[in-house]
Amino acid sequence: MRKLIILKSIVDLFWILSLPIIPLILVFIPYSFITDDFIFSPFKINGIEIETFDLGTKIILAVVMLSYLLLVYCVYLFRKILGCFLRVKIFDEEVVDNFNKIGNLLVLSSFLIGVPSLLYRIYYMEKISLELGFSTFFLLICLGFFFKILSEIFKISRNMKEENELTI
Repeated sequence: MRKLIILKSIVDLFWILSLPIIPLILVFIPYSFITDDFIFSPFKINGIEIETFDLGTKIILAVVMLSYLLLVYCVYLFRKILGCFLRVKIFDEEVVDNFNKIGNLLVLSSFLIGVPSLLYRIYYMEKISLELGFSTFFLLICLGFFFKILSEIFKISRNMKEENELTI
């Protein structure tokens, strides 16, 4: 139980620290489409230095920022799951649904981060490079499918628990 409390505390801290980023992103996206000159130019996002600031770059930045909002929402759902665990509602329907939502959102977010980054490298930087190591794209896809599998495991376990309670 102590490990669960520590994990919940870490996730709560991360959630609290990410809350101020949400309004900044929600203000940044419309601002980037309104203005033609960007005051923070050049800057890096996902290891790519962005120097030009045209409509294509603005769309790519908006999509990447929306994917970060999805990741923050995943942290919120994970907090809810940990809250259910603390209340010993391990096989609750909410837990299964939230695991599945987190999995879907992580897979979607990985594509919303990976595809625009690839398009920017191809179109603006005119190069394709192969990098060895941990990629955000593959890490998020693996994590997303892990949460989807976890959802299925919890669904099966919940059904087995219900059947076991009926036989007694």
